[in-house]
Amino acid sequence: MLVQRLRGLPLCCCAALLIFSGRAAWGEQDFQSIAAGAAAAREAGRTDEAIRDYAGAVALRPDWAEGWWYLGTMQYDRDHYAEAIPPLRKLVELSPDLGAGWAFLGLSEFETREYAKALADLQHAQTIGVSDDADLALVSAYHLALLLNQAAEFDQATELLLSISGTQEPAPQIKAALGIALLRIPLLPEQIDPSQDALIQAAGGAAAVSGDIPRYVEALEGLIREHPQTPYLHYRYGLALKAAGRTEEALAAQQQEVTISPGSALPRIQIATLEIVLHRFAKALHSAQEAVRLAPGSFAAHIVLAKALEASGKAKEAAAEGEKAAGLAPEKPEIDATVLTMFAITTGRGAGPGKLAGTNSAEWQEAMTAYTSGHYAEAITVLKSWAEQKPNDGTAWAVMGLAEFELKDYDNALIHLGRAQQLGVGASPQAIALAKYRLAILLIRKGRFETATDLLGPLVGQQPFAAEIQFALGLALLRIPSLPDEIGTDRRAFIEQSGDAAQLLLASRYDQAFPKLQRLIAQYPATPFLHYAYGTALDSLSQYDDAKAQMREEIRISPQSALPWARLASIALRQRQPAEALAPAQKAVELAPDSADAHYVLGRAYADMGDTSTAIPELEAASRLSPGSPEIHFALARAYAKSNQPQKADQERAAFVRLNAIAEQQRAQHGDQSYQGAHDAANPSILGASTGGTASAAGTVPPQ
Repeated sequence: MLVQRLRGLPLCCCAALLIFSGRAAWGEQDFQSIAAGAAAAREAGRTDEAIRDYAGAVALRPDWAEGWWYLGTMQYDRDHYAEAIPPLRKLVELSPDLGAGWAFLGLSEFETREYAKALADLQHAQTIGVSDDADLALVSAYHLALLLNQAAEFDQATELLLSISGTQEPAPQIKAALGIALLRIPLLPEQIDPSQDALIQAAGGAAAVSGDIPRYVEALEGLIREHPQTPYLHYRYGLALKAAGRTEEALAAQQQEVTISPGSALPRIQIATLEIVLHRFAKALHSAQEAVRLAPGSFAAHIVLAKALEASGKAKEAAAEGEKAAGLAPEKPEIDATVLTMFAITTGRGAGPGKLAGTNSAEWQEAMTAYTSGHYAEAITVLKSWAEQKPNDGTAWAVMGLAEFELKDYDNALIHLGRAQQLGVGASPQAIALAKYRLAILLIRKGRFETATDLLGPLVGQQPFAAEIQFALGLALLRIPSLPDEIGTDRRAFIEQSGDAAQLLLASRYDQAFPKLQRLIAQYPATPFLHYAYGTALDSLSQYDDAKAQMREEIRISPQSALPWARLASIALRQRQPAEALAPAQKAVELAPDSADAHYVLGRAYADMGDTSTAIPELEAASRLSPGSPEIHFALARAYAKSNQPQKADQERAAFVRLNAIAEQQRAQHGDQSYQGAHDAANPSILGASTGGTASAAGTVPPQ
């Protein structure tokens, strides 16, 4: 009997069952006892014991779905993906309608590089739905999109990624996946050359606004200016122009794409379609025939040829092409070998496919020698291989970013130094300070002044970068999106003085900072954001009337900035004057509809006035734009509670508690700095630091 029960079970379960085989007979009471012990061990965090007991329990009762659930998800949670797959496969056999089971199975297969199986199982999870676990739904959809990209199903991937990013600024991982889809790169992120990261992020930023055609067209125009020979940018631009009704310009864009991607049928299909619209049937017929020649298995190519033939009066040939097209549906994805060559990681050092050069200490020394000798391009080449093998080595990403900075490849430097900051850098304090300083000035260049200030604050006074840090803080205080080297000599003294005041504000030394700010304002009364900085400091000391006066002066100088309007509203709210806060908050949202701060103060104003039905959409918008803000979640919890939505209120309270604990930890680590301006919209992602980061099973409801 025992041998029969062992047949067909995963080896891990068979081994565990042998532990229990000393007893002669197994009944329901025995199963209940083992299952109870498994649950107790799991709840106590004794994972190895729990896995052993669950394996024994499912061996006794193979149809116990809950046991298979815990057996699989506990292995998954401790990153034992290969061991998680057999019990999860058994789980979905028993509970085929359990979307979470299919999702964890697909994610485990992704981690073990069984990509074909992962694609099928994650698609099944997406079809069934994982609505009871938002985190799992997001992570499984993201990984499905990666696999759709790898399979060259770029449009499906884009649609899925846009659906999970919503109206907020996408997380960097989602933006990268969108960029991969826009550029039609049939690779996973880890397979792409890191030197292309900036291009991919920029392309992802364009794809993120594809629902707003004017913004999309503008974003693509900027990409083409920077990367005029990159395949499929003109193709995407042509599609956007077509959607905007700019047919002739769309045709010109697709013709330009043909010169860049001569082996692709896609632009020719579009050219034929546009020529038909323009009643240029002979040209349409020629382009359609070329498309079929290049892609004889393409449904879309044969369809457009059928349309061109029909428009040219060749009904019989058109019908024949239509029949061919019907036999080819659905459309087979097109993979461009030129794109693979352009974006795939290559060793360039004689290593075979899948083998990497930079995996030993000699390779690391080679990279460091090249960097310290000023041979930055050579250092980057070696570090690419190293980073592919060790993607979580923050020090490697930091050195790569510093080398890219020296070569003025600022966009990639920003991405890679940011990745290093997230992963952590093992180096001397001076080297770490240099990496943070470079990252901060690149953030300033991109207009992310508050994030840069937070990064620079703990570095104030550190040698040998004290003067540079002071100058960078001056740029941030004055909100000047430039690198220090780009500032003319006529402005440097003023910015240095502003940085001195910023350092004093960060140290809460207001008695020394205020006279300096007052002198700067007297000397440079029309300088943008100087009044804003002074008013923000006054606000932090509850000197509300003086702070409001400074904000009104800033509005006069910077009428198109939402910052002083949002600050006016914030001050009024602290004075318990929500009616007074309403108008400036509305103006802030009008000027900056993508500002989390603006939506937050507007939502707070409505909530404090008792209008929770109007407040909630504004606070929800703020939460989408800045999901890492404890204050927003706290305000949403109060609004939901007042509107009799207790479940949502509880969820927001839990989010507030979690995020506030993180904020308290950061304040304890860096010191409580009272002076704070408006904050950049934080966008932490549950996807984790690495592209392969996945969800946790904790909190997911098991099958009953």
